[in-house]
Amino acid sequence: MNTFNVCLGHLPFPRQYTHFIDLAIAPVVFEGAPRHTAIVPDELFGRHGHSLSEYAQLIWLRNHISGLAPDAQYVNIFHYRRFVSREPVDGPKSTNNAWVTMVREDEVGAYAACFERQNHANCFNTPVHFPEGVLGQYASAHVLEDMLNFVKYLMEIEMLDSRQAVRFLRYEHLVPACSVGIYEVGIFRKLFAYLERAAEFLNTPYFIVRENYQRRVMGFLLERLHSFLILEQLGHHGRFGHNMMISDSLEVTRTIRRVNG
Repeated sequence: MNTFNVCLGHLPFPRQYTHFIDLAIAPVVFEGAPRHTAIVPDELFGRHGHSLSEYAQLIWLRNHISGLAPDAQYVNIFHYRRFVSREPVDGPKSTNNAWVTMVREDEVGAYAACFERQNHANCFNTPVHFPEGVLGQYASAHVLEDMLNFVKYLMEIEMLDSRQAVRFLRYEHLVPACSVGIYEVGIFRKLFAYLERAAEFLNTPYFIVRENYQRRVMGFLLERLHSFLILEQLGHHGRFGHNMMISDSLEVTRTIRRVNG
């Protein structure tokens, strides 16, 4: 077995399938957590660490994976309600996100192959084309000012040059929930070292605290950069899989993470 299975989330993965999990990582203690759960509070990343969303726990994983799974060659990252399938799936599609295949909780066992602990290649989540571009999609769902400030910051610290910044802003494809996937450990560590540096945006005057759903602003920004890096640099190192969501409904709904206190 060469793969370390990690589940992220503030809610439990279906209880009858916790044997798929080697380690769960959560920002808070919750009922029904698997026995092997690491609590990684958002506050480890400062007073606005909550804005990182799951990237807080992913950065922590990057910095500890050598000790947690010293012999692993791959890490399979899934969420409490999302995972990736390497093979095409003939199942119902979401009514509001057509690239997502919906799986009822009592059907998860039929997808045990998605949690195998033997892998031989990276498998990234589903890329999606947005006619209005990633920038237009961001503006429709979030606050455009944040994306523009983020790119300005990345240029200032020379993580993007002007040509790369233009390409990033004009991109028409996005890998939604791109943290979900199967990563070769070396690639995972390099990728998240890059994202950790980009996350320093959180500690600059450019960062604006948002409320409610938008409070995860830093996670939304890192997701766009993460997707860009996969599509620009990592796609040829693996394959693209299929975005799966565990739900008894055909509609993908937003979640707002519970906060300590």
